[in-house]
Parts: sequence; C-alpha cells; structure tokens
Amino acid sequence: MSDVEETSTAQAPFDNPDSDIILRSSDGVNFHVFKLILSLASPVFKDMFTLPQSQPDASSMHTIPMAESSTTLNSLLLLCYPTPNPTFSSLDDAIAVLEAARKYDMAGTLSCASDVVMAQFLATEPLQLYALACRFGWKQHARVAASRTLLIKDLVVGDPTSYQFAKMRDITGLDYHRLIVYHYECGIAAKQVGESLAWLEPSSNNMQMWKCTRGGNCMRSNSNRTIQIAGVGKLKVTPWFDEYLVSSGNELYAKPCQSTIWTSISYNRAIVKAHECSECRTTVFDSMDRFRTLYAGQVKKVIAMVSSGYLVSPLYHAYVLIHRWNWKLID
Repeated sequence: MSDVEETSTAQAPFDNPDSDIILRSSDGVNFHVFKLILSLASPVFKDMFTLPQSQPDASSMHTIPMAESSTTLNSLLLLCYPTPNPTFSSLDDAIAVLEAARKYDMAGTLSCASDVVMAQFLATEPLQLYALACRFGWKQHARVAASRTLLIKDLVVGDPTSYQFAKMRDITGLDYHRLIVYHYECGIAAKQVGESLAWLEPSSNNMQMWKCTRGGNCMRSNSNRTIQIAGVGKLKVTPWFDEYLVSSGNELYAKPCQSTIWTSISYNRAIVKAHECSECRTTVFDSMDRFRTLYAGQVKKVIAMVSSGYLVSPLYHAYVLIHRWNWKLID
C-alpha cells in the first residue's frame, strides 16, 4: 500500500504550466496559480509568499497545502482571476467561499462574491441572505434581502422551527428583532392603504365600486361603512367593496408586498359578490381592474417609505451593549 497522497490537477485556468506556485486543496487537487494575482488579491498570501520556502526537490514547484476543499478553492480563485464569476451549487458552498475570502483578507473578492451570492440566491433564500448580510456587515444587501422577505407570508407569527427559519444560522437576536419590526411596520403601512382612499387621485372618482344608486340592492344595508375618498369626501361604500378592502388589508398585513394585491383571493370573491347586484355587475370589471392597479401602486409606495435604515447598524449594536452592561464611554 502506497503512502504517497493521490493528487490531481485542477481544470483550466488552474492547470497552467507557466504558473509559479501550487495550492493543494484538502481533498488533494492541485491548483497551479500565479503569485502576483494572489498577492494583489490577498495581503495574507502576499506575506505568505515572502516567507522562506523549502522544497525537497528543487526541480518541482512549491506547493502550499490549503484547508479548503477543491470546490471552495476553485470558486475562490475564479473570483480572483479575470474570468467569469462562478456559479454556486448551493448556498452552503457559497458560504464556504465567503468564509475563505474573509479568512485570507480578500476584500475585493469578498465584495464581488457577495454580489454573486445575492444575485443567485435572493429569490430563494432571502432570510438566509439577510442573516449573511448582517454577519458580514453588508448594509445594502441586508436592506435588499429584508425587502425580499416581505414575500414570506406570516413571517412575524411564522413557525420558528420551519425550514426557512432553520436556515438562518449565526444571526443575532438583535438583527432578527430588527427584521421582525421591519415586517410589522410594513404590514401595518400596507394594511392602512385600504382603510382610507384619500390617496386616490381626484380623477379616479368616476370609478363605481362605492356607488350603487340606480336601483341596485348594495346600499340597502345599514352596515355600510363610510370611507374617505379623494375627490368625493366621506361616502358609504358598497358592502362587497368594503369587504374586499378589509380582507385584502388582512392579507397585506400577513404578506406586505405589491404582489399580494395581484394574487389576493379577495379580488375574485368581490367580483362574484358584485355580480349579485343588478347595478354593480355592469361596472365591476372595469372599475375593479383600474382600482387594483392603483391599489398595488400605493402599497408599493408606502412600503418603500418604511425605513430599513436601522438594519445592520454597528453603532446601534455598540449602543445596546454599552447600556446593557452599563459600560462607560471614555471621554
């Protein structure tokens, strides 16, 4: 049985015979690389290359054993080289690369990797990306990931043992609390859009959802609610439209994003109920289609106004620690 470690050579561009050093992954793959490129990317490698290097065979190239796997090392080096960015097979693989970039103090590589990770996994792993952004101090990425988590229904009251929460590794309680507060405030803001229609443009007052004056049976109930409508004033609205506003508002509270309006089950229910009125059925399709577009636009607007500036704030972290432990600031 041979004691010689079995090795292989990495694929291009890390099989270049003109390279001047080899990085050997933990699983025995040799990466033929250039010192200059790694020195420019990492001060750790730059200092490493200045150390005396012993080599039993003077004719062979110096080899540096690495703790990273070949998968991690390949992606890390691709981010350093003038080559297309890598595609990660999983978020765990991407995290391993991020950790390696931080370990070797590759600031530029880490920044590039963060953009690649966000682009690839934002649609499927927004919670984990928010946790990562907090962990690495990426303020803008944290805001983007937090806004994407608005697509998750009932995040504030969701099951903490579910898959999506289990993926939020290494997040602090403070950062998680900030995310919950952000969701809550967005939910409140979105729900309030339908509680008053004062935001509508005056030119929209010719829509018919709140009008039923020519023999229809919608307005015969004493329970009709009065709502402020721009260009009209306070007006009793038809029961089916009022129910739509209330139901869609509850849906927006659970999932505060523009897409909730377009997928709302309350919309079709409102159309069906409007058809029970001889007056409303003649105008409901056109009016509700126009209103839903304006409704979604206003929801998007108010959510954008909810501040996410408190997400990932090192100063705020320091403030909490100082007051929690009664530390005194030095003058």
